[in-house]
This record gives sequence, structure tokens and C-alpha cells, in this order.
Amino acid sequence: MNLKFLIVFSFLLACSSSQESMPEEILSQNEFASILKEVHLAEGGFELQKTNGKEDAQNALPNSYQTIFSSHNIDETIFQKTLEYYANNPSELEEIYADVIEGITEERSTLNQQ
Repeated sequence: MNLKFLIVFSFLLACSSSQESMPEEILSQNEFASILKEVHLAEGGFELQKTNGKEDAQNALPNSYQTIFSSHNIDETIFQKTLEYYANNPSELEEIYADVIEGITEERSTLNQQ
């Protein structure tokens, strides 16, 4: 699964916004922001780990996704449906990514202080 490609593709789909009600299986903005933050941190770890061994890193990334999904009691299908929904609602996706960036920045600040 190339999640980076999926995210970029979803941003491209965001140009065709439609006003529709949120289906039941779609995650809330807060929950999705939390999951996206963990996904981006896992992908950052993957990029760092690639320098030590690409094969080990490639095996670890799917496991990281599954761990993240399991900890939030979702599966990849729910994640993808949620991503597609918010990609079609760019103003909401922008709010979500503002929360993701803020969360990562706070985590970085905490690590820098240690």
C-alpha cells in the first residue's frame, strides 16, 4: 500500500467538493486527525529506517499501519473511505491537517525539551 500516493491522490480529488451528509462509517475529524498524525509519524520513521535497511523498513511500514488501525478499532477500508470523504470536503480536510500539524509540532517541541 502506497499511502503517500493515496493521500496525494485524495488531495487532487478535493477540487471536486460536494455537499453531502457524513456517512456513518466515516470517522470524526478529531479521530481522523489523530490517526493521520500517527500515520505520518510512522511514515517518517520509515524514511529514517530506510537508510539502515530498505527491506526491513518496507516490512515494518505495513505493520505500523495495522497497529495504528487496530489501536483505533478500524480497518484499512474505513481509513480509505474516511480519507476519500474528507478529500471531497477540502475545508474539513484543511482543518484536520491543521490539527495534525499542530499535534506533530507539539510532540516535536516536547521531544526537544527532553
